[in-house]
Amino acid sequence: MADDKSHPVTAELYQSIARKVKDGACVLFLGAGAVMAKGEDNQFAPLTTLCAKHLAKKYQLALSEEEARSLSYVCSLLRVRNLSTDNVLQEDVAAFYAEMADKCELHPILEQLCDLRFRIIINAAPDNFVAQLYDQVAQPYFSDFYNFYKPASGFNFEFEKDHRLVVYNLLGFYKKPESLVLTYKQQLNYIKKIVGEQQNERLPDGLTNAFKDFRHHLFLGFDFDEWALRLLLDTLYKNVRDNIQPYAYPTKTEEPTESDTKVFFQGEFGMQFPGVDMETFVQNLIQHYQSLDGAAAGVSTEAPKAKILVLYNETADKDGFDQLHKHLRALPAQIVTLAEGIGQGDMQTWLRQMLQECQVVLPLLSADFYDPASNPAVSLLAEIAQRNNPRKGCLVMPILIKNVALDGPLASLATLRPPNRLPLFGQESEAQFISDTVDSLKKYIDNLSRS
Repeated sequence: MADDKSHPVTAELYQSIARKVKDGACVLFLGAGAVMAKGEDNQFAPLTTLCAKHLAKKYQLALSEEEARSLSYVCSLLRVRNLSTDNVLQEDVAAFYAEMADKCELHPILEQLCDLRFRIIINAAPDNFVAQLYDQVAQPYFSDFYNFYKPASGFNFEFEKDHRLVVYNLLGFYKKPESLVLTYKQQLNYIKKIVGEQQNERLPDGLTNAFKDFRHHLFLGFDFDEWALRLLLDTLYKNVRDNIQPYAYPTKTEEPTESDTKVFFQGEFGMQFPGVDMETFVQNLIQHYQSLDGAAAGVSTEAPKAKILVLYNETADKDGFDQLHKHLRALPAQIVTLAEGIGQGDMQTWLRQMLQECQVVLPLLSADFYDPASNPAVSLLAEIAQRNNPRKGCLVMPILIKNVALDGPLASLATLRPPNRLPLFGQESEAQFISDTVDSLKKYIDNLSRS
């Protein structure tokens, strides 16, 4: 499908959506077609399609190519023919996704989307890949899902107080197989529950009410000709019908949405169907996103207000530094590492000079950190610890990144992070600790500029 980016209206649309995304005011809806991975033919296809073909092969169904693409159709057919049960199908699908979580090659479009600033991501597939991608960069998020077997209205999240991204699975989560909505019969019962009078069976009001605060909604990879989607959107938008502006982008391989379907969604929800496919849309959106204010995503646009000296074993702990650096680079500060001292003369002299120039020192502690052969800062740890005087413009914040017995001058500093003295990486609350640490550093640096 040709891209009409050159048309001024389309360029303005990209710019408008990019601005809403960057402001954290946009909701992303991921349809089954949006989460793609490489199949046995080395081509990208929706994971639900790969799962449908897996089940068809397992149960020896003779299907057309179109029939084998639909997970709902395959699961429903297996039930009609009494070749499986609801519970077994849910376990089959869960097992497939568990296997894919460890080995599949995802289409890069999903990672690109996760690098943008969406406030809410609604996932209509049973996967967990969005959360995995955020875990890789220690991005804090809140995740929840609708449990078809045992729904509950509890949604313990306050948008006004908690600024984490929200990831919500509409049709269940593979790690809880009984929650999955697969067959047409289950879809019908699911719709009855979420539109019914039972408060505990409906979608959480805390989630649907939040849509009014995030006007722009992007629907990627949905088949709008599916009957259940009309009722699902009616439920999602029950309280905000006149406050939202949704846009729909199909994958390149999807059949065009029928005209009468477009008219329905345009009339009922104000849905727009711009003439561009999902892959092209995302690429162009990223370009506009990165060009906003002339800044790249994820990098601070402010002039440096401070220097941060990061000390670590640059051989053994490079992985830990790289992961933390993704977040530190958003700070209005210049990051300095030992690598920059190479070729600058005596390393001890250079280090002492940096200690004079830098307002923040971050030793990344591990067993390898204390190896003097790989870390020339080891002999200066007592001097570094003595320099810690945040009120006088020098903050030394040791960060425990891997398990090591804490002793020596750095271990006694009250500024040691995490506060519970457990290794930063590998904890369940890893993302929250990184977020809290970077937030603290930003506040400290901002206060430096005012003093």
